[in-house]
Order: sequence, then C-alpha cells, then structure tokens
Amino acid sequence: MPEERRLKTGHLVAALALVVLGVLIGWVTDAGDGGERGEQPTAGVGPTRTVDGISVGYERSREGAVAAALAYATALARPEFITDEARRSAILDAVATPEAARRSERRDYSAIARLPVYRASREGRASVWQTTPLAYRLGAYSGDDAQVSIWSMAITGAGAGSPVVAFGTGALRLTWRDGDWKFAGDVGVDEDGPTPVPLEGASPTSTDEFRERLRGLEGVRHVP
Repeated sequence: MPEERRLKTGHLVAALALVVLGVLIGWVTDAGDGGERGEQPTAGVGPTRTVDGISVGYERSREGAVAAALAYATALARPEFITDEARRSAILDAVATPEAARRSERRDYSAIARLPVYRASREGRASVWQTTPLAYRLGAYSGDDAQVSIWSMAITGAGAGSPVVAFGTGALRLTWRDGDWKFAGDVGVDEDGPTPVPLEGASPTSTDEFRERLRGLEGVRHVP
C-alpha cells in the first residue's frame, strides 16, 4: 500500500474507532471556520456539563459508558487533534486518563498532518471532514471498565477533487475514574471495513459541490 494511502487509511480507521456512536458528526468547513457542531448537555445518561467545549459527565451504567464513548470519540476525531498540539492536549485533559493522554502525546502526528485534508484545516482553507458511525457493540463491561466496538464511515476532502470515503471497524476502552468515564486507550484500530461497493453508475461529487449541498444541515444525535 502506498505510504500516503496507508497513513490516510490508518488515521481514518483510528478516528473511526473513536467516533461518537449513534451520532452523525459533520464538519463541512469553509476557510477560517472550523465548522464544529455544538452539543448541549442532556438529562439521563449524560452529558451533564462541558469542559473546554467537550461534553463530559456520564452515568455509571452501560448506557452511560456508550454515551461517553460517543462524545469522547467526537473530540478525539477532530482534525485539530492532529494539527494543533495545544488543542490536542486540551482534548486529552478533558476526556482521557493521564496514562492514555501521555501515550497519545508521545505519538508522532507529523506525517498524518501533512495529508491534504489536515493541511487545509490547519491553513484555514475549505475542506470536508464528516464522520458517521453506523453500528456499535458494547463488549466487556464491569461497571469500572467498558469496551466499545464501532463500525463507521469517514468522508474527507480538500481542494478541487472529489471527497474520498473510508469504512473502518475499531474499538476503544473506557474506565470509571473521578466520577466519570474516561478514555483509556484504543483497541484494534487498524482494521479496514467492512466496505460496500459504490452504486453502479453513481457519480462522485466535487468537494465544492459537496460542501455547498450540505451547507446548513445539522448533525443528528441518537441517544443509546
């Protein structure tokens, strides 16, 4: 696999494994606008508050663990997590255990940050970054720890070409600490697919048209 494709697929799958389950998260960005979709705290399993713009505060239950995975995955899949070191540290402080944060901080993101969609995001140019979780499975759960597997799709694009789509399956671990669920690490984030075949005769949409046709659409939140 060529290096750029390997990096692109590797990070998309890593991001997909950390995407909010049951939530359609859209970044359809214009120059100078991050396009981040806000999320208000909700009753029930959570979230109950925000920290630095990130939803936190979840119930100690199966449903609360899944809801936490949704919100934390959203933050960890943001383009600025790759391109902005200060923002990455702030996100990790809000959602991760100190151990998981240190592991993430030690990773080298420079090669991934050079990919077109990240360059566009960093430079404030128009781009598309949209992730959609399609299905999830709550695996091991003890009340103190949980593991969530995810099958999701990511669409990214920058410049004049058509956006590209990738499907990935991965898993993340959560642990209960200091009265909330915390991201404790990812598991098996290097698996591609399952990937469907495009509809015969379907024509790709250019990045500019893609952005324009999705402009004004809001993300849809599904509480587990």
